[in-house]
Amino acid sequence: MSHKADKLIDAIAQTLIALAGVPSVSGQEDTVRAYLTSRLERLGLAPTVDVAGNLIARVAAVPSERDGEAPLLLNAHMDRTPPGLAHTPIIADGVMRSDGTTNLGADDSAGLAIILHTLEELQTRAISHPPLLVVFTVGEEVGLTGAKAFDPTPWGAQEGIIFDNAGEPGDVVTRAATYVAVDVLIHGVGGHPGKGLAGTANAIEIFRRAVYPVGSLDNDTTRITFGRIEAGTARNAIPRELRAQGEIRTLREGAELQSLRKQIANAFTEAAAALGGSAEVTFDTHCDSYIVDAEEPLLRAYVDALRARGKPFHPVTTFIGSDASALRRHVRAFTVSTGAMNEHTTEEWIALAPLADLVENAVALLGTYRAAR
Repeated sequence: MSHKADKLIDAIAQTLIALAGVPSVSGQEDTVRAYLTSRLERLGLAPTVDVAGNLIARVAAVPSERDGEAPLLLNAHMDRTPPGLAHTPIIADGVMRSDGTTNLGADDSAGLAIILHTLEELQTRAISHPPLLVVFTVGEEVGLTGAKAFDPTPWGAQEGIIFDNAGEPGDVVTRAATYVAVDVLIHGVGGHPGKGLAGTANAIEIFRRAVYPVGSLDNDTTRITFGRIEAGTARNAIPRELRAQGEIRTLREGAELQSLRKQIANAFTEAAAALGGSAEVTFDTHCDSYIVDAEEPLLRAYVDALRARGKPFHPVTTFIGSDASALRRHVRAFTVSTGAMNEHTTEEWIALAPLADLVENAVALLGTYRAAR
């Protein structure tokens, strides 16, 4: 590995350490936003914050004659899942890990670092590039709230890249699933088993009796799970209420998706009615599915940039959500995976060398790309 590559890897590592040193769970992105603002200002930029809390910066084209071109959007999200504590990560054998007290936060500090260092490399090397629109979003982990609130149309952006953890480092997401949160509230009839069961309706038993689709379905193009169930107040009481939280991740769309939702809702309402209770099932779509056309100009240019560097293009389908699901309503954008592994856990880790490679890929793309007029 060259001295230049080693220097870039070290710089990225220092950025990740700095980002790990500030807490940044969803809804509490102030500290990381302040850090990112200072980094952008050091590059001579004038970032702004929109009403949702997203941090936005426009980067002028080089040379200035190109500034009339449509800007390319570069996106990563500022929040991470709890506990999201400030800590000093551990680096060994080219891999950064959490110190074990919290999640590392590479989802998505790695995306933030890739964009920051791409901007720095473009400036340091005085590389010609189109105007850029940097958007660091809030609330990605709780339903893409920042990305859903952001409209790039007034900025003129029509294409873009999201850097997030969607697989192995460098994977390009060309198809993504719909993600639907499922909440179930079951109302039973409480009582004391020592006094008899007549007239009671056990909320746990209602949930157990519901015959709902679950697990891997449709040749693993649909996945349904329930990850949290709360019920009961005491060992010797018939539970009168149960709350369950689950999710649907699926490539189904339209009527097929509606049919699946109806099947799940009916399973609980019918089981409840049969045992003398009732059930409420609600659905909240966090991410919409999408397909990236192989002929989209930016994707084609990215593939060409990879080939020019002797790098493979690896398209993937993902069940992991990202801001792309919201941003593709406005721009032809795709997600490039940062390679964060075991995200959202204290075992989270990320390899550093691939991050430098992703920066070089981005620099290669931006140094050659011209949007179609």
